[in-house]
Amino acid sequence: MKKLLLISSIIMAPYIAKSTIHEIKLWDGYMQFLPASLEIQLGDTIQWLPLDYPTMVHTITSTNIPAGAAGFDEIWQAPADTFFQYIPTVVGLYEYVCTPHLQMGMAGSFNVTSGSTGIAHEFKESEVTLYPNPAQNTIHLTLSEISLNYSIYSNNGTIVTAGKTNGEVDISHLKIGTYYFEITGDRPRVLKFTKTE
Repeated sequence: MKKLLLISSIIMAPYIAKSTIHEIKLWDGYMQFLPASLEIQLGDTIQWLPLDYPTMVHTITSTNIPAGAAGFDEIWQAPADTFFQYIPTVVGLYEYVCTPHLQMGMAGSFNVTSGSTGIAHEFKESEVTLYPNPAQNTIHLTLSEISLNYSIYSNNGTIVTAGKTNGEVDISHLKIGTYYFEITGDRPRVLKFTKTE
């Protein structure tokens, strides 16, 4: 029996090691989920946590999920320090909202893929978060490094701006649309954001 357990743990180890926990922060200040959207691999875990101390009741309620996936409807109220974890079992787009704050645009999504995402650089959501998203004039980053080089790419892969940031970047000159924000610190990381009017 011990041999069987040892063999099965050796076989399963590569699959367990590849799964990742992706954090989505719930931001009371602007009624947002940060990041508002992300792409993950099948088998990864989504975990919602507070960015600041919650002062009101929020929910994580699935609105549009792939056929065969389990729906979710979780209520969160202070003083909870953890919120909710979800492990998708079906590939596809999962959309969710905070039902009390849907009229304020408090919605998010994550796309689950079965293989490589096509983005060259992997990163952990817990290491850096970009907010607000969408944004008009300025985006902010939560990061551990003091100063980092960055590049912003258009949706077709063209660099539209680059520079150095200590946590704040002016995007007022960008046209409305979707962009990719690449940080080059100890290793490259890529975040998606939307520029609005």
